[in-house]
Amino acid sequence: FDFCILIGSYLGYLVELFTSFSVGVQTTILRAFRISRMLRLVKRASSLNIIFETFLITIPALANIGGLLLLFLYLYSVIGVSLFSQVKLQASLNTHANFKSFTRSFITLFRVSTGEGWNDIMHDLSRSKSPLFEC
Repeated sequence: FDFCILIGSYLGYLVELFTSFSVGVQTTILRAFRISRMLRLVKRASSLNIIFETFLITIPALANIGGLLLLFLYLYSVIGVSLFSQVKLQASLNTHANFKSFTRSFITLFRVSTGEGWNDIMHDLSRSKSPLFEC
């Protein structure tokens, strides 16, 4: 079993490497079967088996945390659209990252939650005035 998977995946790799012929999705799927070799290794090694079973047990808890994260992103996207939809586009608050629509707001908040450019977006939002601001 292992030998067939290994030979099949390497043959597809060699065909793509030495010819201009693209073997397509089938070879990519064959390469994915290499993971099954690792799963067989996990079954044999008891310490790896314990870690793998623990990982499988934690998946429902991770799904709950992911659902909670999506709920927070949804709520704050709605709040972000209501507060920052009229802010003019600037350097980091551009056509890709803004609060003009719900989808853009959701994507921007997801980007900020990963830590990518959050301080630039924060500075662009703090420097601009809302149209509702009266002094």
